[in-house]
Amino acid sequence: MSITHDVRSQLTFTRRQALVAGGLGTLGLSLPELLARESSTHLKQHKSVIFIAPWGGPAQLDTFDLKPDAPEEVRGEFQPIATRVPGTRICEHLPRLAAMADRFAIVRALTHNITAHNPATYYTLTGHQPATLSELTPPKRTNWPALGSVLARERPPTAPVPGYVVEPGWMIEKGVTAGGQHAGFLGTRFDPFVVSANPSSKDFAVPDLTPHPELSPERLSGRKDLLKQLDPKRAASAVKDGYREQAYDLLGTAAASRAFDLAREPERTRERYGFTRLGQSVLLARRLIEAGVRLVLVNDADEKTNERWDTHEGTYPKIEKNLKETDSALSALLDDLKDRGLLESTIVVWLAEFGRSPKADPDGGRDHWPRCYSALLAGGGIRGGVVHGSSDRLAAYPQANACSPEDIHATIYHLLGLSLRRELKDASGRPGRVCEGEPIRALC
Repeated sequence: MSITHDVRSQLTFTRRQALVAGGLGTLGLSLPELLARESSTHLKQHKSVIFIAPWGGPAQLDTFDLKPDAPEEVRGEFQPIATRVPGTRICEHLPRLAAMADRFAIVRALTHNITAHNPATYYTLTGHQPATLSELTPPKRTNWPALGSVLARERPPTAPVPGYVVEPGWMIEKGVTAGGQHAGFLGTRFDPFVVSANPSSKDFAVPDLTPHPELSPERLSGRKDLLKQLDPKRAASAVKDGYREQAYDLLGTAAASRAFDLAREPERTRERYGFTRLGQSVLLARRLIEAGVRLVLVNDADEKTNERWDTHEGTYPKIEKNLKETDSALSALLDDLKDRGLLESTIVVWLAEFGRSPKADPDGGRDHWPRCYSALLAGGGIRGGVVHGSSDRLAAYPQANACSPEDIHATIYHLLGLSLRRELKDASGRPGRVCEGEPIRALC
């Protein structure tokens, strides 16, 4: 069933619409075209995405799929607590999220078979499995584009802001940027604007958006025009690639620069998100979405490492700290979006590249485990209070309703009103579908 057909079935076709449709023949519009336009309008209101990637792989058994009756080495140290949704329980260190469980959905049967961080990250951020591991080290222009890059191309922002932002900095493992974060074969024009500074720093600023004091908007525009006159080829190339054009737009527009200025937020709001790298990054994401950015990728990782959630030898106190920061940031985001009337137009995704193995050592260390793990989705048409899929008694393998990263992507595309059958041509000119997954109907 196509997206358009699915939405048509939900429309109430009124007498007024019928009369309007009857007069459309002279305009060249048929009834199916009218319905398609209405359905497109209905879906396009869900226009933005905040994608939070807890890089390294949080354990499903320590977050959203605890197994208190499993053997001690499996169930771990944390206990489940009741949530606002009867019968749904999550980790005790997520109390604020537990109190608003009716606003988000939990997926408990995500599964794939990639056990290494970089290729699994590529899969998670693009919705496409890598053909070979070598194509990802380092990322190449032959790679499939990130979800954010696709949205920047298919749903360009109407305001002078980037279509796709990555913050705070790239995900990097052992000196190599993880795949799936840039535009791949779509070219540099659709690469993300990267905020590399830590938003929780007292002196946080985005250097690229801080022009020299003597560089007024008029002088900036003059330099842009001068470049066109002196070096038209270079100017044309800059517009094609998008980098310089984007920089001019951002520097020359006060509203765009204000979106990156966290100092404008009330202290109480900043405190609610948490004065942590994650908390302030999520708050910045909300500001950017409000300014018109289509997708913000928040990389929840330590600076230049993935060890924050990669708990091979991690201790439970470290995991507890991560969970409490996540609880503050995510709950504040959902409250903030709701209060600002943005929750229905913003899809929030909390999704890692994989989970952790069922058996834990005494300190809480677990190994990579993509065979069954959990994710959280909210806003933008996602049904709150839903738990989709279930795992076996050890949270090791799916028991019901297994799904994959491409199904998560398909769900996002569906809610954004983008056809899954839309084709993009890769670097060699070969067409490929935007997404090979299927929307998870229970979520939307």
